[in-house]
Amino acid sequence: MGRLPKFLDARIGSGEQMSQLTNVVERYNAADGEFEYLVKRIESASFSMEPFRHLLLADFLSPNHLALITGSEQIRLPAATTHEELLEGLDAAGYSVEPFPGCTTDVVDYLRCINAGEWPVGNGVVEGFGLAMRLRKIREPLLERLVAFLNGERFQCVLAAKFDVVRPTRIETAIQKYLTGYEISPHPDIRSKCLTYLLNINTHAVADELSIHTHLLRFKHTKEFLYSFWESNPEFERFWVPWEWCTTETVTSANNSILLFAAHDRSLHAVKLKYDHLNFQRTQIYGNLWYTDVPFLTGNTLTYKQFDFQVST
Repeated sequence: MGRLPKFLDARIGSGEQMSQLTNVVERYNAADGEFEYLVKRIESASFSMEPFRHLLLADFLSPNHLALITGSEQIRLPAATTHEELLEGLDAAGYSVEPFPGCTTDVVDYLRCINAGEWPVGNGVVEGFGLAMRLRKIREPLLERLVAFLNGERFQCVLAAKFDVVRPTRIETAIQKYLTGYEISPHPDIRSKCLTYLLNINTHAVADELSIHTHLLRFKHTKEFLYSFWESNPEFERFWVPWEWCTTETVTSANNSILLFAAHDRSLHAVKLKYDHLNFQRTQIYGNLWYTDVPFLTGNTLTYKQFDFQVST
């Protein structure tokens, strides 16, 4: 029997229990081989440096894997006629509300806003809020194997090696759908986040043409001083900024493309969704490496409002 994955690394007995564990480990090891081509793609990829260092790989999943995943009943949901029907369908498919930046967890309030067309105002740098729905009850074997692989030690080690990560991290990967109203204004990620990866697995070709994708940005000249501020003041958490302070350099719109980047003072990215989510939903395999040797910064809080001025040159 192969080496047990960490989540099974415990005292085991014999007989039936040993047989069950053997079957799990065989599936685990088989998944490693099944998706080995993904790590090879990452290992051989060249970095893009603008507007900051990142990987953007097209056609990441094999055609067969992509077809099976986007055709899955848990990914390709039936069209809904109302927002309430959509949420019922998401629940039946195994999704539940995920606390997430740019989103609410209050489904009743979300339905009230979307049905009235009236989003909250005065909510900092965002104009509304959406819902992030995480697939928590994975029923389809291919999805289960893929998420297990992307949460596994092999994938984590490949990411750490590619991005020169030397500090300890934990990995988190999940399948998520994002409903209209979801917005995260430009930000470089908090300091406890090491790395992010986003794989588009949308079910409809029209999704590539819609404004539902991640923007990679840079500060306009008048706000470039913030790069130096964040770099020189690590005791302050990085914060969100208004869209008009930045320019978009790249939009990661292609389906089956994966974006990977380390979080640092220049990794400005953002997304804003306003689309009809009844026919299909923006769907991604979303993942992070999180540093485990630092706490979340809770003091020394600043916002963009303290920097709403221009530096004279």
